[in-house]
Amino acid sequence: MLTSQERKVLAGITFVVSVRMLGLFLLLPVLAPFVKELDGSTPILVGLAMGAYGLTQAVLQIPFGYLSDKYSRKLIITLGLMFHILGSLWAGLSPNIWHMVAARFLQGAGAISSSAIALAADLIREDVRTRAFAHIGASIGMVFALSIVVAPVLAGSFGVPFIFFLTAGLSALSLIYLLLFIPEKRNHTREVEPSLKNIALILRDRNQLLLDLSIAILHVFLVSMFTVVPVELIERFGIPKPEHWKIYLPIILVSLFIMVPSTILAERKGKIKEVFITGILLIIIGFTAHSLLPSFWGLIAMLFLYFVGFHLLEPIIPSLLTRFAHRDMRGLSTGIYNTVQFTGAFLGGILGGIFLKLGISYMLYTYTLTSIVWFLLIFMWKVDIKKEVRR
Repeated sequence: MLTSQERKVLAGITFVVSVRMLGLFLLLPVLAPFVKELDGSTPILVGLAMGAYGLTQAVLQIPFGYLSDKYSRKLIITLGLMFHILGSLWAGLSPNIWHMVAARFLQGAGAISSSAIALAADLIREDVRTRAFAHIGASIGMVFALSIVVAPVLAGSFGVPFIFFLTAGLSALSLIYLLLFIPEKRNHTREVEPSLKNIALILRDRNQLLLDLSIAILHVFLVSMFTVVPVELIERFGIPKPEHWKIYLPIILVSLFIMVPSTILAERKGKIKEVFITGILLIIIGFTAHSLLPSFWGLIAMLFLYFVGFHLLEPIIPSLLTRFAHRDMRGLSTGIYNTVQFTGAFLGGILGGIFLKLGISYMLYTYTLTSIVWFLLIFMWKVDIKKEVRR
C-alpha cells in the first residue's frame, strides 16, 4: 500500500504529467488534417510536423536526465515546461508549415519526462512503484480519452491554434503546481557520481536496452497511426473530424479498464513477463486483422487491439526500468529511455507521412513484421524479473 506521503507525491506528479500530456493529446487527433492545409504543406512535412517534437525530446532527454541527477529534478522540469510554453505559443501563431515545424521542435524541448519519472522513483518505494506508474498511466489514458472527445469539438469551434494556446496555459498551470506543491528529497549518500561517462554502463545493461527498444517501438506505432488514421477516416470512410471521438473514446476506455487488473496481476502474481508478451501479441493480431480485413471494421479492430496492448505495456516498462537502474543514475537511465521513446515518436511521424503517400497497407505490413521480431526478443528474454528488480 502507498503511504499517505506517497499518495500526495503521486497525486502531484500525476497532475503535472497529465496536464502536460493533455496539451499534447489534444493535438494528436486534429493536427495532421490542420497542418495538411497550411501553406507549403506536403505529406512529408505533415509527418515532420507530427513528429518534430519527438526529435528535440530525444536529443534533450539524456542531458536533462543527467542534469537532474547532478543538480535538481524540479529545476530541469521547470526549464522544460518553459520551453514547451514558448513552443506552444509560436505554433498557435504559425502562418505556414515551416513555422509550424520549427514551433513543434521548440515544443519538444520541454523534455521533462526523464526527470519526472526519476522524481517519482525517488519518492515512491520499489514495492509499490508498478502500481504508482499504473496510476499515472491510467490518468494519462483518461486524459487521452478526454482529448479524443474534446479535441475535435475545440478544433471545430475555435480552431487548432486555440488548442496550442490552451496547451501553453495548461503547461503554465502545471509549472505553478510543481513549484508550490511537489517536494524534492534526495539526501542519500552517492555510490556513483553523476557523469555522462555512465552512459556506457547503462548501455551494457541488456535489460534496460530491451525496455528502451520496447518503448521506442510502441511510440513509432502510436504516432504513425495518428498521422495516418485521422486522414484515413476523413478521406476514405467519409467520417468528419468532429465525429472521430465516437470511435476513439470507447476503445480507449475499454483498454484502460483492462489495464488495471493486468497491472495487479503483473505486480502481485509475478506475471510481468507474461503480461508483457500478451501486450505485444495483441498488437501483432491488430495489425494482421486490418491487413486481412481492409475495411472500416478492420481499422477498428486494429485500433482496439493496439490500445489494449499499449495499456498493458505502458505502466510495466518504466516501472521495470527504474528498478533496473541504479538510484544514482536514475535520471540518466530514464533520459536514455525517453530519448529512444521520443526518437520513436519522431520516426513514427516521418514514417506516418511516408505511409500517407504510399497507403496504409504498407504501414500494416511493416509494423506487423516489426512486432513479430519484438515479440521474439521479449519471449527469449531470460532475466528473472522478480529477482532482478529486488537486487
